[in-house]
Amino acid sequence: MTHKKGYSLDTTFIDKKGNRINPREHYKSRKPAVGEAYAFFDCDASEDDLKKVMLGIEKDPETPKGLELTVQEGTSGLELDERLVEAMQCPGDYRIMTHEMFEKEPKKKEAPTSSLKYSLVVKCPGLSNQKTAERTGNVLDYVRTLNENPDLFNCALVYEEKGEYILVR
Repeated sequence: MTHKKGYSLDTTFIDKKGNRINPREHYKSRKPAVGEAYAFFDCDASEDDLKKVMLGIEKDPETPKGLELTVQEGTSGLELDERLVEAMQCPGDYRIMTHEMFEKEPKKKEAPTSSLKYSLVVKCPGLSNQKTAERTGNVLDYVRTLNENPDLFNCALVYEEKGEYILVR
């Protein structure tokens, strides 16, 4: 008669604090990573029109599940990291335009990001901050069409990576 060695299906263990951990339950209870990106932009559309556009994008079947788009005029009421707030005070030229148009446009005095009219906070479960910023860029490409002159768009798109804020455009 042969004996088969049986293996326990119990995968629990005791952590350093003395807590019994069941990896399967622990994994299920973890919240997925949520990517976050910020956009600051000028637009001719009203805040209400922008909110309707964002709601339409959220409901689009091609939009990643759980994507949250929060748009508002200004930045008051947003919970922003103090490093981001500080970076927003640095002047920059946030115009996005064709090369020909850039040559024709008078040189604009650089302004801080905080002077742009609208702010957009984007959160997407399961994506990194960088991937969320890429999705935000797609949203902004649509928002720019709401301007009287879509060839000229003032916009700053920012995400955090390893403790630093990266300006995408």
